[in-house]
Amino acid sequence: MHPAMANPPSHGTTPPSPWAWLRRHLLLLIAIKLSLLALLYVLFFGPGQRPAVDADAVARQLQSSSVPSSSR
Repeated sequence: MHPAMANPPSHGTTPPSPWAWLRRHLLLLIAIKLSLLALLYVLFFGPGQRPAVDADAVARQLQSSSVPSSSR
């Protein structure tokens, strides 16, 4: 065996530590969850889900509502 082959150079071949893998995995999961929450927000509370309300509709609704009298 050649002496240079006994100790091969380690140019960045160190395996990542378990903590680095866990941190990367958790950051990926958090990013996925945040993107899913943003998607749900847009789907359920976005501008497309809001009813169209104009001034005339509000005036009609306010005029037609009756205020209950207080009973003593």
